[in-house]
Order: sequence, then C-alpha cells, then structure tokens
Amino acid sequence: MSIQHPQEKVIETYDYNKIIVDLVEWRDTVWCGKIGYASNNTDEPNVEKIMEDFMSLSAMPNDREDNWDVCLSVNYLSNRRPSGVMFGFLVATDIQSDLYDIYKIPAARFLRIRMCDETAKALGHEPWKGGIPPYHWIGEQIAPKLGYTYGSDTVPIIEYYGFFKPEEGAHEYCYLYVPVKEISALEE
Repeated sequence: MSIQHPQEKVIETYDYNKIIVDLVEWRDTVWCGKIGYASNNTDEPNVEKIMEDFMSLSAMPNDREDNWDVCLSVNYLSNRRPSGVMFGFLVATDIQSDLYDIYKIPAARFLRIRMCDETAKALGHEPWKGGIPPYHWIGEQIAPKLGYTYGSDTVPIIEYYGFFKPEEGAHEYCYLYVPVKEISALEE
C-alpha cells in the first residue's frame, strides 16, 4: 500500500526487490516547526534539543496538514554547510506564530520508500531504528539501478510520518524521501 500526499504527484512506480519505490514530484512546499543546525560542517545538530523545543510548542500552526508530521534532514547531502534537523508540519501558508520556524522547499523530485522492517530486509539491511535516516539505501543502492543519482544538495532528505497511534506510541507509516535527478540529465 502506498499513500499519496497532497503536495506530490507520483511520476512512476518501480518494483525493486519486491518493494515499492515511487518517483514523486513535489510542488513548492512550506514547513512549519522547529529547526536547529550543527555548530560546524562536520558535527550533528542537537536533535534532542530541537525535538524538545518542538514538543514544547503550545500553539497549533495555521493551515496544518492533518495526521502527518515530518523530520527534515537539511544539508546532509553537502559538507559545505552545517547539517540541520527540523521537526514540523506541512502548512499552506508561511503566516505563522513567531514561535515557529519556517522552511520552504522548492519544487523537486524524490525517490521514496516506506520505512519498515520489510523494506530493510528486502534491501539487505537491519531495520532502521531512528537516528540519521538511511538515505544511502535510496541514493546509493536503489537510485543508480533506476537511472538516478542524488539531486540538489540544498533539498532536504525527508522522513514523513503519518497517523500517530497514541496507544502504540508509534506512527502507522513512515516514508523516506531522497531528492534525485536523472543520470542522463547530468550528461547534457
């Protein structure tokens, strides 16, 4: 089963080792939440502090997408800028409380996979249990076989979580999105 989000258009769906890999195109998007960056170009940001700041917000964002939240990994495809992490929501407007940080993503293409034990097994990896998302599964394992490579290093890697189930303390879905471009486009 694959969920299509309002901001994306599925361009093509691939069967890779019996898992679904979607090539999706997003229009410009606006994200609202809390973001933090590392103090240099090699270290990780203080993810626990960013999450604490995000969880402490009491106001709800304006025009927020229901039932989904996000973790953006910013600048992880570059060593020229400090890595950052944002926890937040897709919103329809950048007019938000000053308590929130705003992050805008330009239109881009991504390969996406559902993050679950079955996906990890099909790709020959141990299940992902959090931390830096395993974007290399897409960028270095799947993408080259499908004719793609990493896209712009200014577009973040995205973990998109859907339908939080409080009784289980977990989300029903998690999709990993990695920006890509066609390899043939590099030759032109």
